[in-house]
Amino acid sequence: MLLIRFILKAFLLLYFLTQIPPAYSEYNLATDEEETLFISQQKEISMGRNIAKQVEEKIDIDTNYTNQERIDIIGQKIASVCDRKDLIFHFKVLDEEDVKNAFALPGGYIYVFKDLIRGLEDDEVAAILAHEIGHVCARHSIKRLHKGLGYQIMSILVVAGAKDAYTKRKAQEAFGHLMLANTREDELEADKLAVKYLKKAGYDPEAVVKVVDKLIKWQMDSPPGRKRYWYTHPYLAARRSAANQAITGEISFDDYMNVTEDEGYVIPR
Repeated sequence: MLLIRFILKAFLLLYFLTQIPPAYSEYNLATDEEETLFISQQKEISMGRNIAKQVEEKIDIDTNYTNQERIDIIGQKIASVCDRKDLIFHFKVLDEEDVKNAFALPGGYIYVFKDLIRGLEDDEVAAILAHEIGHVCARHSIKRLHKGLGYQIMSILVVAGAKDAYTKRKAQEAFGHLMLANTREDELEADKLAVKYLKKAGYDPEAVVKVVDKLIKWQMDSPPGRKRYWYTHPYLAARRSAANQAITGEISFDDYMNVTEDEGYVIPR
């Protein structure tokens, strides 16, 4: 029985390893690290383009030309100083009510919902776009795919050796937590890159903090309901602290109190 279980594990591991494309190393200017990747830039762009088509089939594009032009002008200005100048970035506003959100797809496809940018100054819009550009430059979505495949392999091996349903369920929960743990780091890194890009593009880096403050207020004032920005961009208090530190090089008492794993808030004075 033990021999059969060992053979099963070995077979599963071999199967998934053979599905992984050849790895290559590349220095990432955004993260300042040598990174091992399995997905080439060409495939990343193709992936983003295909997902973008699906997004635009499901959600209408805002027909307000002024909104689209504004987003593109600001976005391209930031893209011109980012760490992946070899990418062609695409910026679009989505037309859906009561959704304060923005997201970046692999390969430089960036979307914002019109309610998120309504009433914001150009510097604040730039902060949102710079944050999303930061995700693309750091290749966060691509890395999640890499890690997801790795955790999937480990999860299958662990679950294959589990003796009962309870152990299997707990094993799956553990790998779920491992996946979610990366989100916090990605958000903080994207904010730090946003500060960097805003400075280079001539925008006010303090806008990152201003936007997070508005998101915190919106979150506190809003009842549970439609998906908003903080659902996919969590840890707002921690993000505010990290952004302040990236801008000033120091950390205030209020920010220090907000560097926690929880979403408790100290309202800025």
